[in-house]
Amino acid sequence: MTKEEVFENRNDIGLCPCCNRNIKDRKIALFKGLMNALYQVYCWCGKENKHEFETKEIKHLLGKNEYARFGDLIRFGGILYKPESGTNNKAHFGINMKRAKDFFHGKSQIPIQITIEQFTGKIVNEVRGSILDIPELYAFLNEDGMYDYEKDIPKLF
Repeated sequence: MTKEEVFENRNDIGLCPCCNRNIKDRKIALFKGLMNALYQVYCWCGKENKHEFETKEIKHLLGKNEYARFGDLIRFGGILYKPESGTNNKAHFGINMKRAKDFFHGKSQIPIQITIEQFTGKIVNEVRGSILDIPELYAFLNEDGMYDYEKDIPKLF
């Protein structure tokens, strides 16, 4: 099987024939707890009059799940971003206060679930929604209580 055939059939094959790594597309979804944490960060940034920060400054606003997933937010609608101000610090973030305000007031939509092609990290599909469309974390758990990354976001309408 050629590299191109593996890439084209990655979702059917599931595991790389060379290294046995999962090659299926991966879904990443937002959940209410993460949005609540982002809102707390947004409020904190407003109070502190800053829009760039390090994770250690806002760690007290994040639970375990939110801390683990906070970096994923840079892929969802440009509210959170990685500053290009000469820092290579993985824990350094910026927040677009206008976009955050519009989103939290229901005036804009962002991707609330994305599908990532794992070879390149490119987003190949997204489901957009408003702040009101974001489900609770338990909607993505399987019958054993484990996070199921293949689950589609629950129907919005």
